[in-house]
Amino acid sequence: MNAGLGIRIGSVTAAAALDTDPVTSGVKRSALDLRPGVAPALAELWDRSTRHLISGFADRVGDPVELIDDDGRSHRAEDLYATAARALVAEVSAGVDSAPAVVVAHPTRWTEYTTEVLGGALDRAGLTDVTLVPESVATMRWLEVDRGPQADGLAVIYDLGASALDVTLMRTGTDAGVVGNGVHSQEFGGAQFDHAIMQYVLDTVSGSQAFEFDPFDPDTVGALVELRARCGEAKEQLSYDTSTSLTVDLPGLHTEVRLVRSEVEELVRASLLASIGVVRDAVSSAGLEITDIDQVVLVGGSSAIPLVAELISSELRAPVVAGPRPELTVAIGAAILGSDIADATAADNAAALAAVPTMAVASAAAAAPKARPTPRPAPTPTAVESDPGMSGRKKAGLVAASVVVLALLAGGGLSVGTALTSDNTAPTESNAEVSSTDAPGTTSAVAEAQPTTAAPGENDAAAVGSDGTPTTTVVNADGTVTQIDPVTGAPVAGSPVAGAPAPAPAPAGNGAATVPTIPSVAAPTVPNYQPPAVQVPQAPSVQIPSYQGPTLGGVGQGLGGVVGGVGTGLGDAVGGVGTGVGDALGGLTGR
Repeated sequence: MNAGLGIRIGSVTAAAALDTDPVTSGVKRSALDLRPGVAPALAELWDRSTRHLISGFADRVGDPVELIDDDGRSHRAEDLYATAARALVAEVSAGVDSAPAVVVAHPTRWTEYTTEVLGGALDRAGLTDVTLVPESVATMRWLEVDRGPQADGLAVIYDLGASALDVTLMRTGTDAGVVGNGVHSQEFGGAQFDHAIMQYVLDTVSGSQAFEFDPFDPDTVGALVELRARCGEAKEQLSYDTSTSLTVDLPGLHTEVRLVRSEVEELVRASLLASIGVVRDAVSSAGLEITDIDQVVLVGGSSAIPLVAELISSELRAPVVAGPRPELTVAIGAAILGSDIADATAADNAAALAAVPTMAVASAAAAAPKARPTPRPAPTPTAVESDPGMSGRKKAGLVAASVVVLALLAGGGLSVGTALTSDNTAPTESNAEVSSTDAPGTTSAVAEAQPTTAAPGENDAAAVGSDGTPTTTVVNADGTVTQIDPVTGAPVAGSPVAGAPAPAPAPAGNGAATVPTIPSVAAPTVPNYQPPAVQVPQAPSVQIPSYQGPTLGGVGQGLGGVVGGVGTGLGDAVGGVGTGVGDALGGLTGR
């Protein structure tokens, strides 16, 4: 059997397994050490440091928003993912006689776009022969090897990891495949259990001893972070032992706390019962009944808690299957698939050599390079022959494209333009895909490059692109740094070119080396567009008639005459009344 290497990178931990040597299998933190001048590597689980570490990339593959490291360099999440995969391959396969067939298991819920983005990043990392498979497929392959061929039925994959719960329904037997859409919930996970245990420890310590501390003090914050990490380790220890001791180091307090498995199980019981409700919802949404479940497969580090299997078995009334180390189950299944691919490739090569005459075989074997042939993609129900020099992911892409074209032609009347503008394609994914295609490797953290004489990262802060925007960063396998112009996609002058050969040595006598020139790309010619002249019609003139009536002066004179006449009339009337009154008084008085 040829060696197969399986890799699974999660949001908190990354697992790798070599099927021919389980001792070399292991788990690391999903945090990349990107110190300048040092080859990128994943941090150990016990490493609490955060300097030069960047994490959170596993859940952001395909996200156009880049991640920034401590030195201000930007990286695409998929390139960091590929860098982590390359580091695991180099570490686990060290000392192996022949290069193993590598299989990377990704979340089943990922879209085709996300998978293609990761495939491109792996190509830029130099892992061109890697096969990508869903985690559910790797899990079922492990189940077949561990428990034998599966009969027709329904299996539930219960994947309880560090930060989330994934529930996937799988048909077994002749109609093997995914049923329904599955459920992904971030309400359940090992981090939640760690927090509950830490609260219990603090309550226990505060009840037995009197102490005070400032929760905002940096030393206190660091001590609490360390305490939570120790609570996580105690939880894992209680998965195999019935009791353990926990050291509590806080400002002004140093003590030991004894934890018993039964106490911890009571802390997480309610959360686990609620997670079983998620399984019920997944089965119901698929149009099935709980009684249809034939078995439940436990995957993920947090599912190693004995109470998980106990509650699932009693609540769902179904047998539970789990490996000795559930955190490695997916990686081991991927390694088995890698071994299958390597065996199939070796068988094909042997059959081809058997058809060649003996002398030709001897001469071809002497001239052939001592390297592992390109592996084929994972076996599928329908085999498609293609160019043997093409990688597995490209073959799968051609098959998928052919199926799409046939479906469009069979639909009748559906044009290619309609398919490209369908509402089924998410705008954000399309935009991200265009940007990654226009400038492949522009923000890759994984390209191979020759060492440079300049100090790595020396000019990172001052480097800008042709349009003045900051450049993106390439962290190479040997720790060197390449700055990429985000506009042209070409390396910035003075930085090593990813994947380029070393400069040729200087010819004897002239003391100078010939530096290869990078061909420039001609700028597109923009035609001089002259807009047609627009005739604006003139507004017609409007004749305003002159006013022929009386002027304000004439009106004033008329009003004056009227007021004067009224005043004269009133004066005459008053005068006449006064004369009449005088005459009457004179007659009465005799005067």
